[in-house]
Parts: sequence; structure tokens; C-alpha cells
Amino acid sequence: MSAIGRTAESAEGRTPAARLWPYSARRARAHAILTAIILWIGLFITFTAGAGDRSIAGPIKGADFLQFYTMGSLARTGRAAAIYDINAFHDAQVGLVPESAPEFYPPVYPPHVALLFTPFSLLTFRHALLLWSAITIACFGVIVRSAWRPVSNHLPDSVFAFAAAAAFPPFWSLVLHGQVTILILAAFWAGWMALERERPYLAGVAFGLLLIKPQFAIPLAVVAITCGEWSMIAGALTSIAVQVGAAVMLFHWAVLNAYLAFVPVMVRHGDLLEPKPFQSHSLRTLTRLAPDWIGMPLWATLSAVVLFCTVRVWKSTVPLRVRLGMMVAASVLVNPHVIVYDATVLVLPLIWFGAYVQERSAPSDAATFWTVVYWLFVTLLAPTAAVIWIQVSVVLMVWLAIAFGRVSTAHVIGSAGYGRGLLASR
Repeated sequence: MSAIGRTAESAEGRTPAARLWPYSARRARAHAILTAIILWIGLFITFTAGAGDRSIAGPIKGADFLQFYTMGSLARTGRAAAIYDINAFHDAQVGLVPESAPEFYPPVYPPHVALLFTPFSLLTFRHALLLWSAITIACFGVIVRSAWRPVSNHLPDSVFAFAAAAAFPPFWSLVLHGQVTILILAAFWAGWMALERERPYLAGVAFGLLLIKPQFAIPLAVVAITCGEWSMIAGALTSIAVQVGAAVMLFHWAVLNAYLAFVPVMVRHGDLLEPKPFQSHSLRTLTRLAPDWIGMPLWATLSAVVLFCTVRVWKSTVPLRVRLGMMVAASVLVNPHVIVYDATVLVLPLIWFGAYVQERSAPSDAATFWTVVYWLFVTLLAPTAAVIWIQVSVVLMVWLAIAFGRVSTAHVIGSAGYGRGLLASR
């Protein structure tokens, strides 16, 4: 029986909430397996059915991958300057995939991203998409296995763990859209591996890869500066310098300047780049419901609270994976632009937090945690904001952040003996 099941059974006779958990625990594996099967059959149909490069639902197959494919083609053919010319970029895109004429992509990614996708542009769009999807799936599997192995004593049900990972809606959406968030997940994972081996400079080098989507680095920058992680900062600056230097060397300063000139435009018109509310999953999703004069200060305040909790956890004595998990969770919450596929990075904190509550929390607290995780899966897939205006997934992520924002105090309490758990009130 899994650790979750054992916790559930030991909870019987304690609290009503704990006694409810065994029913969900016994079905959790079946739900995960069934959800994974349904999602991936749907994705297979999307990628294979329909004429040409459009799916039967209408959109281009792997819609977001099209912009990376076009960037790679422009870089390979010596036309990198067109990456930040919207009309020239669109003309190149349509030349590569004629069916994509209705789609327009703003130039939001830094120029070195084009270097990564240059080899893919040697293939047809469909073959390049399939190759990128295979790489994404393989990398995700390696990362999940690596993150789970150190905590497998507390989460021993490997079938459940990997079925849940396969059923994680953001990961499914990541492959569906052909996005690059797997690189962000890989950066956090590689940084964790380096820190576990006490190599903070190399961790910084890995974290520097967040330059692909720099908004994910907000908590990392705050923690590194506040806590004086100078070796990590040096590694990150080195990584950034190499990435920028490679782009300048191959594309010259004009391309980099064109990108930097577009950044203020993105900032000023950020709301125009946002999808529908039910597709977005961060604090900004909630604060956008208010007028800007309230929404922006409210977002800044809530983000400051999350960052304070993140710094507090980083300074605590809890295991490194829990501290880094909090940073990853914070990178989603305070991020001003999070689409559902970007939430793929949450797979790391969910594994590590789950193992921590299994190890140190009272059964009722573990039951509460896993119930929240269950509904987080549901609300990352279900468009609740389309019905009730609020994306419930964000509320559940806030709950997790608050719970683990108190983790340093709970760790000290828990070390004195079994009793008040990780999620217990003071």
C-alpha cells in the first residue's frame, strides 16, 4: 500500500476530515491512470486527425511551436532581423506553414531561443513538432523520476506517482501547444541537482537558463540577493552573459537591440498578450478582476507576501528540496504571465511537498494536503473562471504557499515530537 494509503488508514478515529481521506486515496491511482489515458488519447487524436497542419478542432497543431520553428528557420537562413519585425516574421511563418496565415505571434522571446530551434528548422514543421514533443516527454519523465527517487520512501507507490505526473494537466497542455516550459523546469531541476552536490555556482549557471522566460526568476533573484547567495548570483550572471554573447556573436547587436526595444512594448501592453482568464494561473489572474488602480497594487502586495514567505523558507533548516520547491511555487504565483502549460514546473514542489507532509505531518494534515492537490489537478484542467470569474487553481496554489510559508516553524515543532503537523496552526 502507498504511503498515502497508510496515512489515511492511520487517520481513522482521529478527525472527520481524516476519516474521509481513505475513500479518495483508494481511488487516487485509478483516477490518475484514467485521466492520463483520456488526455493522451485526446492529444494523439489532435496531432494525427485533421487534414494538413490544422487539427480537427481548428487551431494549428502544436500552435505555439510554430513561432519557435519560424525563429529557428530565420536564424538558420541568416534572416534573424525579421524575428522582431512582426510583418516580416508573419510572412516567413506563412511561407513555412501556409495554413497558419490567420495566426500572428508577437516577438516575445529573446534571440538566443532561435539558436535552440535552428536544427529543428531542417525538418518539416510536422516532423519538427513530433521531435520536440518526444524530447519534451522524455525530459519530463527523467526529471520526475529524478525528483521522486530521493523521496520514494515516503511516496513508494511508483505507479501512482508516474500516472499522476502523466495526468498533470499543465504537462499535457505543454505537449499539446509545443511550448518551451520544459526548459524552465529543466533549469530548476538542474539547479537543484547542483545545490544538492553543494555546487552553488553551477546551480546559478542552471538558473541562468530562466532567461528564456525571465519572469520565472523573480523569486530566485529576491532570495539570492536577500540571502547573500553570491556564488549562485555569479553563476547566473555567467550563464546570462554566455547566452547573450552567443546571440550577439551570431546575430549582431541589431537583433538584440530590436528585442530590447520590444520589451517596453510588452510591459505597456501586457494585458493584450494575456489569454482568457481561465487559461491563466497566477496571482495576476485574480487581481486583474479589479480595476488597474486597485489590481496592480494588490498584485504587488500579494507578491511581496509570497516572496517574504519564500525567503523565510529558504533561510529555514528544512530539506533543500522543500526550500527550492517553495521557490518554484512562488515563481508561478508572482509571475505576471502564466498560461496553464507554464504551471508544469509545479510538478517539482508537488512531489517534494507531498513527501514532506508524509514524513512529518499528522495524518489529518496529510489528508488535507492531498485533497488540495487533487482539486488543484481538477482546476488546472477545468476552466472555472469561465463560469465563476475566479480561477480556483490560483486559490489552491495560494493555500499551498501559505502552508509552506510556515514550514520553518513547523519543522522546529515537528522535530520535538509527533503531534502538531506541518499544516497545523500555531
